[in-house]
Amino acid sequence: MHSEPSRRAAPSASPGSHVAVACKPALVLPEHELSRERVQETAALILGEGHRHANRVKRIIENSGIERRYLVQSLVDTITPNGFGQRNDIFIAASKELGERAALEALRNAGVDAHDVDLIITTSCTGFMIPSLCAHLIPKLGFSRTTKRLPITERGCAAGAFSLGMAREHIAGGGKNVLIVAHEFCSLTYQRDDVSMQALVGALLFGDGVAACVVRGVDPLGSLNGFELHAAESWLFEDSWGYMGFQVKDSGLHLVLDKGIPGAVERSIKPVMLGFLDRNGLGADDVAFHVLHPGGKKVIDEVARTFDLAPSALEPSRKCLRDVGNLSSASVLVVLKNTFEAAPQDGARGLLTAFGPGFSAEMVLGRWRG
Repeated sequence: MHSEPSRRAAPSASPGSHVAVACKPALVLPEHELSRERVQETAALILGEGHRHANRVKRIIENSGIERRYLVQSLVDTITPNGFGQRNDIFIAASKELGERAALEALRNAGVDAHDVDLIITTSCTGFMIPSLCAHLIPKLGFSRTTKRLPITERGCAAGAFSLGMAREHIAGGGKNVLIVAHEFCSLTYQRDDVSMQALVGALLFGDGVAACVVRGVDPLGSLNGFELHAAESWLFEDSWGYMGFQVKDSGLHLVLDKGIPGAVERSIKPVMLGFLDRNGLGADDVAFHVLHPGGKKVIDEVARTFDLAPSALEPSRKCLRDVGNLSSASVLVVLKNTFEAAPQDGARGLLTAFGPGFSAEMVLGRWRG
């Protein structure tokens, strides 16, 4: 690996201080599996013959890189119109049930107990819970009543990466361990009567699931396996307010997904990601592995081009997209889970990245501890 003399050295922990290490995430999926073939059949049924978007939808399904997704309801119930309140009740119940399971598995993966955690971060953009999921988890799973809580509701797909950055800051400020739970049920935002292209694209790409991850504060010389988090940065794109988000209407959440997003991301990936590396004294060749939120096949391909990566280098991201689709804020944690299974070399430097509403990028830089 190399660095230019003018670059600063990448950040490292002070002697005796704790460093933040993301442990292997857990993934819990709902029971209803949706294959690509079933999506094709359903799309044809909903659109009918001769619909102006029919051929384009067919191409998107074939080229999406998604083989299966999971739904919190049956497909029939998912495409049946009902009220916002009814769907939000389903969101709350599923968040509690699957969130508990994911949190327990993440704690086991990290080798910590509930009372060892002093901050819980929960993220979701596909429903509303007030009180938030973390207020449910604390008494249910035996966390201390003094555990700090940080619910994040408006960062969309970028929230998982943002949460890892916040966990790093918490530990750098003297915190102990952080539990992150990303609970997303994107199918509950589906609107049967909305056949706009942006709504159809969302219905074809997004899935349901809960991912959880514990970030531990450990001695820099300890032997814990995981992704040691060194630096994080947020980047807000110019003139991008309307690129992505939700409109709240009487029938529920309506997806906003501007057709300019792929082009904007493709144009911005290089200056944004390489700029973050440069500010940390690094270049593209210094990154040995990527943990990339799979917003879509085009984004994955553009990062591969920017960093001149081999086809297999982003397999953890492609596997996430292929096996579960886009899980919004949970996706980057799923990719991190896949990265554990790929086992990067001890000491390898990695870059974790996700894009979301704002329009924005969240980036976390670190090293692998094998």
